[in-house]
Amino acid sequence: MITLRGTQKFLSFSGCKPQVVSDPSALSLEWYVNLLFFDRKKCLLVTHSQTLFTFILMDVRKKDALDLLELFRKGLSKAMFYTHCPSEMMQKVLKSCDGILLAKTMDRSVLSSMNDMAYKVPWWLSKAEPGQDPAAAVAIRLNGMPMGALKYKCPVEMFSASYGFQVKPDLKGIFANNPPAPVPEIEAVPEGDRALPDLGGRVPAHVAQDMIYDAWECDDPKKRALLARKALAIYPHCADAYVLLADGAKYVDEAVALYLQGVKAGRLALGEAFFKDNAGSLWVHLKARPYMRALAGLQESYWENREHEKAIAICYDVLRLNKNDNQGMRYVLIRYLAKLSRYEELEAFMEHSSYTHDCIAGWCFTRAWLCFIREGHTQRATELLQRAMQTNRFIPEYLFRKGYRLKMLPAHLSMGGEDEAQCYAHQFGSIWRRSSAVMKWLREQMVTTTFE
Repeated sequence: MITLRGTQKFLSFSGCKPQVVSDPSALSLEWYVNLLFFDRKKCLLVTHSQTLFTFILMDVRKKDALDLLELFRKGLSKAMFYTHCPSEMMQKVLKSCDGILLAKTMDRSVLSSMNDMAYKVPWWLSKAEPGQDPAAAVAIRLNGMPMGALKYKCPVEMFSASYGFQVKPDLKGIFANNPPAPVPEIEAVPEGDRALPDLGGRVPAHVAQDMIYDAWECDDPKKRALLARKALAIYPHCADAYVLLADGAKYVDEAVALYLQGVKAGRLALGEAFFKDNAGSLWVHLKARPYMRALAGLQESYWENREHEKAIAICYDVLRLNKNDNQGMRYVLIRYLAKLSRYEELEAFMEHSSYTHDCIAGWCFTRAWLCFIREGHTQRATELLQRAMQTNRFIPEYLFRKGYRLKMLPAHLSMGGEDEAQCYAHQFGSIWRRSSAVMKWLREQMVTTTFE
């Protein structure tokens, strides 16, 4: 027996009455279903709650919902076939699907993942090869795509593992056909809000930037977006307006496209001669900061979109343009390199850059961790860790808190404070815990270190 949790749209469409599940099925037997439209036809997107394994049922009619179990079994068997699941696994999975208990949705995180998938479904349906079942195109790509909610594993990997099998997707083919980042058109200023201020002889760029300052102080997202669009109507090269719109974007692809426009706008506003004359000290100039903010937002969105090389390249570029690193990009870069286990590159950057004397706790702890990873339990590694522990005594304790996450990073940190420790554990905790030897070494030093 499986539990099928339907959204309100699906329940209204099917006419089925959900049951109250007081003792829900195991997560391995729990699925979610939502109603979508493609080419004016109704489709059902069905997702496994634990592994996000997903399939789509095309052109579904109300009468089809009368035999929901058969509809479900057919869609699931096709998806497993298209993703190259072995026949033994297919038999085992379908054997467990001997009945359906319909219920309301519960887990918002599953629904959020389904919304992200629904955004990409039309693209993949349109890219189905001639004669190919459109459901196959969706199943292959959705289930073979690494997902952040699964710690960047693929749904088909997780789903097959839950039944004791191992299925690996063809990532190269999947990424080759990934939908491109859309370049969104900036929504026009609404009819009732088109009254733009009288510039009174003021420079348009300055008026637009003042609007952005007002937007930053506004709590209403709609008003912020409206002010950003008004700023662009006054001055099309207002990079901060694109940054503000990108910050409010619903999807990462949309954010990437807006940040790209912001970078382009900022570069046009400054002119190429400005970069030649001021490379290395851009942040000193107030007019260059919108461009730098757009670059910082772009690298963050690239990383979130798993375009790691592009994100790292921007980190290096920001440090080249502003050697004082007022944006703290060096801390972002060392986290990226550590996350990707690029130890040689990380060591070269930390030991030979302009920041070798950095005494910030995060930098010191990462140097000690890297030394242990590269050299083992040496005297140098121990000395580096002991120095790091003097910069913040709280960090070691937080590094042992498995799964520790902050809902939001603080805008400012107190050096040596507990908030600094929380932030470092949030960003680097999983990196430290990858090695049991590192954590054992850290525990030993916590016992023997005397704080000044």
